[in-house]
Amino acid sequence: EGDIETTNDAQKLAKHNIPVVQIETKLFGGACHLESSWIMGCFEKFDLDSIDIVIIENIGNLVCPAEFELGDDERIVVLSVTEGEDKPVKYPLMFNSSHTLLINKIDLLPHLDFNMEELLANVKRTNPKMEIYKVSAKTGDGMNEFLQALKSRIKAKINK
Repeated sequence: EGDIETTNDAQKLAKHNIPVVQIETKLFGGACHLESSWIMGCFEKFDLDSIDIVIIENIGNLVCPAEFELGDDERIVVLSVTEGEDKPVKYPLMFNSSHTLLINKIDLLPHLDFNMEELLANVKRTNPKMEIYKVSAKTGDGMNEFLQALKSRIKAKINK
């Protein structure tokens, strides 16, 4: 879990018995991204033989983290509908360097002036190969489809 300051997100995950390591970049000058060497330093805290997947949450913006390789097999970008339809064309590197897009907070769509077709067109213009899932972390809508696809990709990598 990466943040510039605080362990808030790590504490939320730990409440669900999820093994987590917090990286606060203020210790490294307050960087707006994580770096691969910092990730490598976290691996010693886990029994890697018992883990099928490691999820790295980079610093939460659509600019700086896109420029840094972390050794990941897959990059997933989360875009909330409250952020607007223009983000894929406004921050193309994040969308070009990602494999999957989670469009989050779809439960808010009835309350927003949001054009899903425009967002999808902008995503396709930026990265036509991107897999897209519409989800709500709050209600769970769409999560099963995404998780099944993720499980299939993990299983394929393990069986290689």
